[in-house]
Amino acid sequence: MKQTLSILAIGMVLFTGCRKNEPETFYGPDLNDLFGPFSIVQNITVSHNPINFALDGNLSFNGELSKNTDWVITITGANSGAIRNITGSERILSSANATWNGGANSYPAFSIEDVYIEITFPNEEGSPVLYDTVAITGEKIDDGVLITGFENGAGSNWVVFNQTTVTGEIVCGNGESAKGTCHYSVEGVVGWDWAKGSVSIQPDAGTFPLQSSPNNLFFNMALKPVESVGPTSSFIQIWFDEDENDDGIFDPNTEDRYIYEYWTTDTIWELVSVEYASLTQDENGDPLVTNGNGLPEPSKLLSVNLFFLSDPNNGNAKALFDHIIFTSNGPYNP
Repeated sequence: MKQTLSILAIGMVLFTGCRKNEPETFYGPDLNDLFGPFSIVQNITVSHNPINFALDGNLSFNGELSKNTDWVITITGANSGAIRNITGSERILSSANATWNGGANSYPAFSIEDVYIEITFPNEEGSPVLYDTVAITGEKIDDGVLITGFENGAGSNWVVFNQTTVTGEIVCGNGESAKGTCHYSVEGVVGWDWAKGSVSIQPDAGTFPLQSSPNNLFFNMALKPVESVGPTSSFIQIWFDEDENDDGIFDPNTEDRYIYEYWTTDTIWELVSVEYASLTQDENGDPLVTNGNGLPEPSKLLSVNLFFLSDPNNGNAKALFDHIIFTSNGPYNP
């Protein structure tokens, strides 16, 4: 059912036009766009409320303004805090230019929740601010191969390593996840070593269902450094272990392990993304030495190991992992 956005301003000036009778011979900006008064000719509505992105597809905004002018739609998750901005300058808002697929600008992602909508017109002094609330009853379907979002607990073949003073575990329901309600947390003080803890994620059987070519295949994960943060303080290593002889076991002496290294920069959720084909180079851009055939083969990927390391002189260290997914033709869009 369409919902009409409420206008929290009054006294709008009625549109008076200034257009040439023969627009095909008119050159330059429309005089109405430059000097004409601003008004909302047709109320801006949303196509669905509530919206189930998995079933309904995209949500669109539809309405008409008196002139071409900048507009900004800001969508904010009531619980997640996720944010999505949609911008444009067209006089007519429609599914062609004002559509939301349920995604966010960055992490955190939207969840099953209410979202608050605000529409502003930054170049129109005294213009109204429009507000509405839309309920999300179904999240968007991700385009990719989800390895884990930690929502269903640990798999039967996962391997966890923690130093004796470190806690590494799946945490649910505390409102800190990048997507969904669960994530993986590593935290502790290790005064004698950089290594804190790791979790090796493996399918219950066989290898991950990935394409054979490493080109245009991207590994993605959400990372939130919490304590001991900075480009010289802590980092993660991601180990990609391939089962080249299809025996269901990774042998580090005869098979390929590709290691990707990422140093922390901030205490917010961020997207870590790397193309599988680029794993043949180390963090300095030099060729990576492996013990197998040296050919990245994602269809033979047996495990992904997330390893958190931090400076032992920094005291307590903490990092959160979430939403591990492979995508094609580009990084993941939350």
